[in-house]
Amino acid sequence: MTGTRGAGGSPDLRWRAERRAVTLGPRPMAFFGKGSPSPPENEPSRHEIRPTYLGPKVRVQGELGGDEEIVFDGQLEGRVDVAKGFRVGPAGKIRGEVRARVVSIAGHVAGDVFATERVEILPTGVLEGNIRAPKIAIAEGATFKGSVEMGGRPGSPAPPGGAGAR
Repeated sequence: MTGTRGAGGSPDLRWRAERRAVTLGPRPMAFFGKGSPSPPENEPSRHEIRPTYLGPKVRVQGELGGDEEIVFDGQLEGRVDVAKGFRVGPAGKIRGEVRARVVSIAGHVAGDVFATERVEILPTGVLEGNIRAPKIAIAEGATFKGSVEMGGRPGSPAPPGGAGAR
């Protein structure tokens, strides 16, 4: 079928454009468990691990730990010990020690920060405490009050009294 004739005898191509919009495209479909196409680049893989997000209404008193990336926008009084990355979001407030591979601060931290790879204080970030990490980055506009001890190399073990003790 081609389209219908519009006013003046010219073909109406709307039907064709609508039909093309619903075609499946060049990717083959998988049926009954046979080989499935890989997801498009803009879709996350089923096996991709996304960071755990704790929002502004979350309050933690004690210890927060884990083996996943964490984005924290709540309030915490205690200690953070994360094997991967830990990001304090703009609404996040931490009173206590933070230990992780990478620590990124966009909120407020009052306590010492230890990282085996890097510490970043973003433009909205405030850190009142000491840093111990091989690499640090402090953005323009960030607030930092404390001392810095840089040494070791990325992936080196946690500082004495490390993960789990202080």
